[in-house]
Amino acid sequence: MRIFRITVNGKAFEVEVEQATGTQPVVQSVSQVAATPAPVAQRSVVAPASPPAAPRPVPSARASDASNLMKSPLPGKILKVFAAPGKAFKRGDTLLTIEAMKMENEILAPRDCVVGEVHVEVNQSVKTGEPLLRIE
Repeated sequence: MRIFRITVNGKAFEVEVEQATGTQPVVQSVSQVAATPAPVAQRSVVAPASPPAAPRPVPSARASDASNLMKSPLPGKILKVFAAPGKAFKRGDTLLTIEAMKMENEILAPRDCVVGEVHVEVNQSVKTGEPLLRIE
């Protein structure tokens, strides 16, 4: 066990740290340090952070669909949808428009393509990473 003195916003804290069986330390106790050393006033145990959840795969009919699925690059509201299933677009054409923070953001075709499916509609709110459409 090791004791460290840490200053946060001008306040000094004494922290005892013990190496856990994993790679992350576990904080055993924390106390604010006064002008003269004082006994530990407060104890708390902080567990190591849990590993991030594995990303869920996007269901698709074909393995190549994952690369053809266009996802929202930002949260916002769908203002215009120019894409429709079976409609062809050239690289750089506007597929749809998303409003975010009072700004209109055009989602452009990354290459010459034909739209396979449209997953959004006008006035729908989307989050970052939500599917917008699939191109072929």
